[in-house]
Amino acid sequence: MEINTDSSHIDFENKEFLFDVVNRCQDGDTKAMETVYTHYKSSLFNLAYRFSRNHASAEDLLQEIFIKIFTQINKLRSPEALKSWLYRIAVNTCISHTRKKAQTKEVSIDDISEINDPKDDPSFMEKNLERAVTFLPPKQKAIFLLHDVQGFTHDEIADIMKLTEGTSKSQLFKARMKLRELLTE
Repeated sequence: MEINTDSSHIDFENKEFLFDVVNRCQDGDTKAMETVYTHYKSSLFNLAYRFSRNHASAEDLLQEIFIKIFTQINKLRSPEALKSWLYRIAVNTCISHTRKKAQTKEVSIDDISEINDPKDDPSFMEKNLERAVTFLPPKQKAIFLLHDVQGFTHDEIADIMKLTEGTSKSQLFKARMKLRELLTE
């Protein structure tokens, strides 16, 4: 099967296509790797950006994520698990980055309490929510971003993060409660 990197022909839901792309990536086929990169770069960049809240850091994280993906692609035993495997690498890379950053710089909860008059800034709530998300513990942050921002189901999140569906649900609940608390302060 010839891999066409034209996005209108990419169908990662097609098992035959998915198996072919994964097998070619595992054989070192750069066209197949480009296909995977092209298909997932936007959503993985968005995830990295939401973790880092910095465009340059998100670009660096994206590069690190794809380096890990393509150096570890031979470890993927089940091509149909590609999407959850990619997101697991992305989330773990982002959490690692967050932990390293936290060790070098502490941020006070007071930093999120810069209250502006919402009438002055139409994106007031969005900015405060994004700022508040940075204060969530890494696992809660990952689950919140995967579920409420990226649109993954709890079942998919459980697969990505190697936890139970119930844990995903309870961590999302805790994340939302923490965000509510941060936003009302």
